[in-house]
Amino acid sequence: MDEDGLPIVGSGVDLTKVPAIQQRRVVAHLNQFVVHTVRFLNRFSAVCEEKLSNISLRIQQIETTLCILEAKLSSIPGLEDVTVDGLNQHQSLQTNGPITTSQNQSDGVTAGGAPPSQ
Repeated sequence: MDEDGLPIVGSGVDLTKVPAIQQRRVVAHLNQFVVHTVRFLNRFSAVCEEKLSNISLRIQQIETTLCILEAKLSSIPGLEDVTVDGLNQHQSLQTNGPITTSQNQSDGVTAGGAPPSQ
């Protein structure tokens, strides 16, 4: 026994002489664990479902807004031949990856986009 009066479990203890834990207590602890785990998982799934529902609603609102914007833009005559030069550069950056500062300086452009001052 240690200083608190609890038996020390180690290699010197004969486990055949130690009494078994009562089956009722084991079943009660197991049932309590299962109940708490199921409650946690139910709450967790409810929160996840609510968050997914909110995100789905936001995506639908964005899609609706985008459709309205596309319809407004298509109703303006003469925009069929208009192209945006900055859009093509932005898309090439996305496909090729971001340009690091060392690449910008080797091209003669600083991080601010202006040529370096000399």
